[in-house]
Amino acid sequence: MFHRIVLAPLTRQRSYGNVPQPHAILYYSQRATNGGLLIAEATAVSPTAHGYTDSPGIWTEEQVEAWKPIVDGVHAKGGIFFCQLWHAGRASNTDMQPIGQAPISCTDKGLDLDYRLPYSPPRKLATDEIPAIVDDSESPQKLP
Repeated sequence: MFHRIVLAPLTRQRSYGNVPQPHAILYYSQRATNGGLLIAEATAVSPTAHGYTDSPGIWTEEQVEAWKPIVDGVHAKGGIFFCQLWHAGRASNTDMQPIGQAPISCTDKGLDLDYRLPYSPPRKLATDEIPAIVDDSESPQKLP
């Protein structure tokens, strides 16, 4: 970094079908400066990691390929790009889950807040399920 200017992650909810869209190339590259750091919006590591509609993911090859021109656009301006890997945990809703199951969390205590949808009561993650969550967070680096 050549200076201390950082773009904090901003939830945009414009990744339709959880795939970053071409307009994100312009969005991020417009904010890139030589040596500046851009932190991507919360990027789900698996289909069960979502907490918002149309937030980007990074668990499929299609999603990874969609991120590449965005990162290239930032790099072309001399910027540094960081992907914020994310698992929403209990800050989710059954409508965000692949088959409508309860969100998984470290606790079975729900959140007493509403965003656009009320948060659904979560299911407490079993200890033997933790390695799968860790693997989800490592999986993006294994994709092309």
